[in-house]
Amino acid sequence: MKYQSIILTIAILALGYVSPALAQSDEIKLDPAQAKITTVSAMRVRKAPQITGEEMMRLKLGTVVTAIARSTNQDTVGEKSDYWYRVNLPNGQTGWVFGGLLLEYVASRRQELVRQIIEARLKAENTDFPDRQEIYNLASSSIREAKDINTRAEFELLQLLALAGWARSFRDDLQDKSPYREWLKAHETQVIPNEFGGAYNLRSELLWNLEKKYHSLPIADRIAWEAAQNPQPSDCEGDEVCHFFLAEGAIKYLSVHPNGTHAAEALKYLTESLTDEVIRRANDKGGDKYAVEERIALRKDFANLRLVLAKTSAPEKIELLKKLQRITPGR
Repeated sequence: MKYQSIILTIAILALGYVSPALAQSDEIKLDPAQAKITTVSAMRVRKAPQITGEEMMRLKLGTVVTAIARSTNQDTVGEKSDYWYRVNLPNGQTGWVFGGLLLEYVASRRQELVRQIIEARLKAENTDFPDRQEIYNLASSSIREAKDINTRAEFELLQLLALAGWARSFRDDLQDKSPYREWLKAHETQVIPNEFGGAYNLRSELLWNLEKKYHSLPIADRIAWEAAQNPQPSDCEGDEVCHFFLAEGAIKYLSVHPNGTHAAEALKYLTESLTDEVIRRANDKGGDKYAVEERIALRKDFANLRLVLAKTSAPEKIELLKKLQRITPGR
């Protein structure tokens, strides 16, 4: 009798151990079915509604699926808690995807939802080369789907930002292997190698050309600011004049949007970049040909800066003007 009791206890414990999985395999049918859209790249579809379920396939970023059932209990994956959803798959089968990586999909709001997904993925830090390819591809397809010029301009900007992120994830040590070899061949005119930081950077002129194309639209301000902030290969190593030259994008931003949304930021950045050392070297005399060339370049930037400061009404320009007054004229 005691032996039977022990066996029964073991059986109960065993059932208790697997009960979460068993409970999770129960489902609640959705009537009507619900449309969802994936918010991550290579989203795993599983045979069972749990993280240990066998993987069936992966769905691309922005894939629309139809959920026909959900798990009875919520699950926690990473920092997100949600239900698992059984969805219809392109191959005619059904599989389970985690709801924390889905958004409710409404066809009339498609462009808004896709824009939201792309913006979120551009900010994500845990994306690699294949992930960024999916972001780029989704932005590219959205350009073709755009129904008005404002939407098209937004997605053209997102496409370039996606390409910029994709370029930064390039593996130099694998450039002769697929898919890096094919990527470089397809985009070599749009990027510039960063010999100091590795990988590639987007050519800023692509963003400036886009701003010029859509200058009359509200999105132009953001395009110009993205162009101004777009990182370019540099190895300043503490050289303050070198850092000031990197601020030329802020001058250009102010030239096209003197009272733009980011005018105050641009002016603060320029004020911080125009250090005492930069002023001293601009006022120097003599030196080798490199010192002379440096002074000529600085004075060209100062001239452009004075022109844009005359156009802006942002109060942040006052301190910058005071610094410019310390530049000795005629040198």
